[in-house]
Amino acid sequence: MAETMEPKGSPASQAAEEAAAAARQAAEDIRAATEQAGQAAKRAVDDSAKQVKQSVDAAKPATPAAAAKPAAASAAPKPAAAAAKEKEAEAPVAPSKGVTRREFLNYVWGASMALFLAQFAGITFFFAMPRFRAGEFGGKITVRADEFPQPNETPISNNAGKFWLVHTDAGINTLYKICTHLGCIFPWSDAAKIFACPCHGSQFQLDGTYIAGPAPRDLDRFTFEVLDASGNIIATSTDGQPIPMPPGADTVVVNTGQKILGKSHF
Repeated sequence: MAETMEPKGSPASQAAEEAAAAARQAAEDIRAATEQAGQAAKRAVDDSAKQVKQSVDAAKPATPAAAAKPAAASAAPKPAAAAAKEKEAEAPVAPSKGVTRREFLNYVWGASMALFLAQFAGITFFFAMPRFRAGEFGGKITVRADEFPQPNETPISNNAGKFWLVHTDAGINTLYKICTHLGCIFPWSDAAKIFACPCHGSQFQLDGTYIAGPAPRDLDRFTFEVLDASGNIIATSTDGQPIPMPPGADTVVVNTGQKILGKSHF
C-alpha cells in the first residue's frame, strides 16, 4: 500500500514540528533543573559536614601544642608551677552534682541524732543537778529557835529534814539521822542517854561522837544559820561544829544539801 505523505508546509506538518520543539525544550528544562538540584544538594551536604567538623573540633580539649603560642615553642620550657596551673586551667570542670537521696537521708539521720543527744544531755543535767524547794530534804528547812531542847535534854527529831536538833554544853547542832555504818535510821535511847542503832549496835553520844560499834566515824551533821526576827543572820555553823544559841535568835535555817561528814575514829 502506498504511503500518503503530507505536503511540507501543511498545517499538520507545522503542528508536528512545534510539538517536537516543545518536547525538546521541556527535556532541556528538566535536565537543567536536575543539575541545579544536584548542585544545591551537594552544597548542603558540604555545609553540614563543615558544621559537624567544627562542632567536633570545638568539643575536643585543646592540646598543649595547640594551646601553646608559636613564639613559646622556640622559647625555653615553662616552669613546673606554670605548667601545673596551665594543666589545671585546661582540665575540664566536672559539673556540680545535687544532693543525692542517700546524702539527704544521712543529713536527716545526723540531725535527728544530734537533737536526741541534746535532749538526753538536758534531761541528764536536770536529774544530776536537782533543785529542792524550801522545806524539802536536800534543800533548806527552817525551824524555830525555841524548838531546840534545853542543854543536855532529849534531842528533838525533825522528820522532814531527817535530822536531830540537839543542844549540849557546847551549843546547838543538827545531826543527820542516818547511821554512818550502813545507813540505818537510829533512835535516841532515853534510858542510856545515847543514840543507839538497832541494826548493828553502833552507839553515839548526844553531840554525835562515836562510842562503840561498827560505825567508822562520828555522826554526820548539816550546816545551819541562826536568824533574828528581822531575818538577819546572827550566827552560822559551816563546819559541823556546835555553836552557842545567840541572844535574839528567832529561827534556824538548816541546809540539808550541805552535809558535813563526821570525824573518823580509825
